Amino acid sequence: MRLGSLIVMMTAAVALAGCDIGQGSAGPKGDQGPQGPAGPPGPPGKDGASASSIRTVTSTSCSSNGCPTTCDSGETLVSALCVGNSSARFSDTIIVENGVMTARCGPSSTSIVLSCARQ
Repeated sequence: MRLGSLIVMMTAAVALAGCDIGQGSAGPKGDQGPQGPAGPPGPPGKDGASASSIRTVTSTSCSSNGCPTTCDSGETLVSALCVGNSSARFSDTIIVENGVMTARCGPSSTSIVLSCARQ
């Protein structure tokens, strides 16, 4: 039994010993081939909705009028950040008129950033 195993191992060693002979260095890179055809269209999104239902609105008129900013109809104001030169804080002035929420910032703010969510 040991002699049979020894013969098989020796045969495998001799056969594998020549595997790397004839391997030269890699040749130059070839030209890129032509572009393939377009793939099939992907499946529609969930309920036809886009990837995000949150929209960001920015206004930079704070020093002159307090940046009164609202979301579009069909949207709800989620957050309002007043951005200054060195900090940001939530708006403390949100007014509701005729069912529309308007956020404002003080004159020390340089801009306001609203997050509006689709209803």
